[in-house]
Amino acid sequence: MSVATNSPTAPKAGDPDDEDASNKGFFSLPQEVRDMIYTYWPKIAWIDVTQTIPPHPDIILDRQHDKSVNQPNISRVCRRARKECLDVFYGKNKFLLDMRGWKHDGYPKRWTPLMIFEHWMDAIGDENAGRLRSLSFVSHNFQAHVRMSGEAPLLTLKFRPTTAKPELAENVPTDYSLVVAAKRAEEGLLTVLDEIRIGRQGQPLQADDIKRICRTVDFIQPFLCKRGNLGHQGAVLPSGDMAEWPDTAFHLNKCDDCGYHRYTRGED
Repeated sequence: MSVATNSPTAPKAGDPDDEDASNKGFFSLPQEVRDMIYTYWPKIAWIDVTQTIPPHPDIILDRQHDKSVNQPNISRVCRRARKECLDVFYGKNKFLLDMRGWKHDGYPKRWTPLMIFEHWMDAIGDENAGRLRSLSFVSHNFQAHVRMSGEAPLLTLKFRPTTAKPELAENVPTDYSLVVAAKRAEEGLLTVLDEIRIGRQGQPLQADDIKRICRTVDFIQPFLCKRGNLGHQGAVLPSGDMAEWPDTAFHLNKCDDCGYHRYTRGED
């Protein structure tokens, strides 16, 4: 199953002429006032990507969530309104990916948060991915908040553990701790953000850049597993250099608390 679109029908070339419309009515209002109107669909708030489902021909929903990843209906009015409202919709709202496993029941059971996020990115495309300014990831034991400026782009990160001090698993170095693990995870993610920034060469981020950030956060999860024993089943970060990080496959195959690895193999 693939998500065909994530937006209302975009205005076509034959839609109302923006130049004529700009001289009267809505577009005669100051830009600041129009932006205030655009923020009403929806009200500025956290929008959880996993809790709202984009349109798909095989999925019928009884109602539309008011804090949805779907683009507001005002984007259908004309090309100018679409550009302006999407600048506000993606630039002012704070988008959240809950990676702990809860999702809208309209998604297939085997879809992981990462799969949902990547389908969303594919649906909105590069232009709208470049409009995003605030993206947060919530896992069981940490949160990562990424802010994206519009022009450079400048990527900033707030990364913090959210759990009490866990015990160490067996055979984990005695100087290892949640603080150490979180610091190394943060360093690895910052390296990825720097590589993306440099690779963009001052151009807006693209959908693949945002997906890479999400994949990195997803890869970090087993190293800060929600189990009480930190470093369970070999998930130990030796440094902040991602090239030195071990494969997490063994941990995922042994740890029932690390999310959706069973579903990706087609199991219930």
